[in-house]
Amino acid sequence: MLILGAGALSTAPPAAADGCGNVVVWGNGGGQCDGPFYADGSFQRCVTVYVLGIGGTNCFVVPPPPPPP
Repeated sequence: MLILGAGALSTAPPAAADGCGNVVVWGNGGGQCDGPFYADGSFQRCVTVYVLGIGGTNCFVVPPPPPPP
């Protein structure tokens, strides 16, 4: 943030977004992405979280649903 004079002008960083729809504004935000999907019904999920500019992304495989009885 840039402040000039007695607070006459201030600027903020622009909002950033990536290809998954995750949004980070002023260092806070996040989102979730699903894919790719596999033939057995499992898929990869990535969850992103940022608070005050600190955070990251965690990706993991979600198992397929149980078979019908």
